[in-house]
Amino acid sequence: MRKRQNVTLHEETIALIKEYQEQHHIRYPGEALDRMIEEWEAQNAKEQSQEYLMSLMAQRFQDVFSEEVKRLRLAANRSDKNTQVLLELMNGFAMDQNLENCVTTPIFESQAMKDARQAVEERISHQRQKRISVAETQSQSN
Repeated sequence: MRKRQNVTLHEETIALIKEYQEQHHIRYPGEALDRMIEEWEAQNAKEQSQEYLMSLMAQRFQDVFSEEVKRLRLAANRSDKNTQVLLELMNGFAMDQNLENCVTTPIFESQAMKDARQAVEERISHQRQKRISVAETQSQSN
C-alpha cells in the first residue's frame, strides 16, 4: 500500500534521487526512493548472511584445528621441557668434568651422538607412521 508523505530533504539527497531516477528510467521520486530502500535492505540482508556464513566458517575452522593446535602446543611444551632438562644435565656434566672447551658436532661427531641421532629419527618416523595409520583408519571409517 502506498501512502503520501511530505518530507524535507537536503539538496544533495534530492540530486541523488534524480540521478537514480535517470539511471534506472524511473518516472517518480517516490518510486526511486522505494527501489533505493529495497536495494539497501537487500544489501543489508546479504551482508548479514555473509557475516553469519563467516562466523560459521570460523567456528568450523576452530572446531577442526583446535585439537591439532592443542597437540602442537603440548608437544612444544614437552620438547622445551626436555631441552631444558638436557641443558641442565649437560651443564652439570661439563662442570663435573671441568670442561673448558666444547667440540661441536660439525668439527667431530662421536659415535654416541650418531647413535642418539639415529634413535631419535627412528622414534619420530615411527610416531609419524602411527599418526598416518590412525588418520587412514579414521578416514576409512567415515
